[in-house]
Amino acid sequence: MMHNVPVSPTMFKNRYVLGYPDDPIRRAMVQTTHPGFFELICHGSRPNQKGETFAIPYVYMGADGCRTKPLNAEQLFEIIITHPAYSLGQPVRLIMCWVGYGPNSLAQQLADLLGAPVLAANERINAHTFCPVNNGRWILFTPRIRS
Repeated sequence: MMHNVPVSPTMFKNRYVLGYPDDPIRRAMVQTTHPGFFELICHGSRPNQKGETFAIPYVYMGADGCRTKPLNAEQLFEIIITHPAYSLGQPVRLIMCWVGYGPNSLAQQLADLLGAPVLAANERINAHTFCPVNNGRWILFTPRIRS
């Protein structure tokens, strides 16, 4: 556990859940995987006024409600590179709503940090089909060249 966020395995050896799964995450956990990608699944945030998006895992699910912990790209990077199933340079698929939205999205920042491609949706995704809604799409972000 890093940043107080549990990371749990799924039935796929390349897919992990950030935080505790609610019903939509449990439905999404069993959908088809993309072999070769290291996949993380949790909720994602809509873009804020600065156009930033965040991973939003549930870190507590108790009788008094749920608590979330927004994760930025640096925190997500640390979770990924320290995970024993991740291989440096391996492409990552973020199964999270909105995290591929905009030129400085969480997905683009993560691709830059990892030096590896990151696949993410720029809209909400349907937990049953992984299809983005509202004309959204999956986008493959590649690392930007640093000068």
